[in-house]
Amino acid sequence: MRYAAIIFDIIDSRRYNDRYDVQHVLMESVSYLNWVYEHAIKKEVVSSAGDEFQGLFKDLQTAFLYIRKLQLLVYPIKIRCGIGYGEIKYDKEKWSSVSIDGDAYYLARDAINSVQKRKSNAICFNTNSRYDKYLNALCMAGNEIKLKQSQMVRLVELVADIILPIKPTSESEGFYDFILRNRIRLIEQESWNRVIGKFREIEEIDIDFGYLLDIKQSIEPKYYSENNFYMDEFWVHGMSTYIAQIMNTSRQNIDRYVSLGKVKESRLIDKTIYEMLGEGLW
Repeated sequence: MRYAAIIFDIIDSRRYNDRYDVQHVLMESVSYLNWVYEHAIKKEVVSSAGDEFQGLFKDLQTAFLYIRKLQLLVYPIKIRCGIGYGEIKYDKEKWSSVSIDGDAYYLARDAINSVQKRKSNAICFNTNSRYDKYLNALCMAGNEIKLKQSQMVRLVELVADIILPIKPTSESEGFYDFILRNRIRLIEQESWNRVIGKFREIEEIDIDFGYLLDIKQSIEPKYYSENNFYMDEFWVHGMSTYIAQIMNTSRQNIDRYVSLGKVKESRLIDKTIYEMLGEGLW
C-alpha cells in the first residue's frame, strides 16, 4: 500500500531574535494539525532533526492540506516541503514516523532536496508520475502569489480558509487566539531582523475568533460543482463582508486586500491542486 510522506524544514529560523518563539509556534501548530487531520494520518508529524519535521499520511490530498494549512498558520515563519508517494517499510503500529523508511520517504527527501536553495514556502511533489511536473508547476505558481502577499493579506487568506476550508474541518478558538498573539511577536522579530530585506510597520490586528467560528458554522458552501469545463472560483457570496465583520474593518478594505493580494487566485490554485490529487492519477 502506498502512503504520502512529508518532510519539511524551517527557512532562516536562526535569523529571529528568539528561536524559542519560532519553535513554540511551530510545535503547537504541528500538534494542532495532527489533531485536525488525525483521521487521515498514518504516522503523526514529528520533529526528526533540528528544524526538520516529517510525517506519513494515508493520501496525497490530506498531506497537501496539512502543509498548506501549516504555512498559513505559522506566518511569517517560512517552511519548504517535499511530499513523496510510495511504499513504506516496517509498518509497525507503535513506531513513529522517524522510525520508518521506504520509497515514500526517499521520494519526499529527493523532493525537499530539489527546493533546498529556494528561500520560499515551496511545496514539491515526487510521486514518480509523469504528472508531477504539472502538479509542481501549479505549486510554484501559487507560491509566487503568496510570496508577494503582505502580512494582512496572509491573515485575510487564513480567515477565509477557516470560513471556507477546502475540506470541512474542526477548529479551536483557543488555538487561534494563541496563533494571533504569537504572530504579532514573530512579525516584530522579522521586521527587526530584516529577514524580508526591508522594514515594514506592524499593522493593527483585531480578530473575533468566536464570531469567526460562528460564521463558519452558518455557511453551507457548495464544494462540488457539476461544471467540468473550468474550476469554479473558491469563494462564496458575502465572503468579504463576513471577513470585514470578523476583522473589525470595512468591506472595502477587505476587497482591497483580496484584490491586491490575489487571494481568490491563490485559493483557486490550491483548490485545483487538491482536486487534481483526487482524480485517481496516482
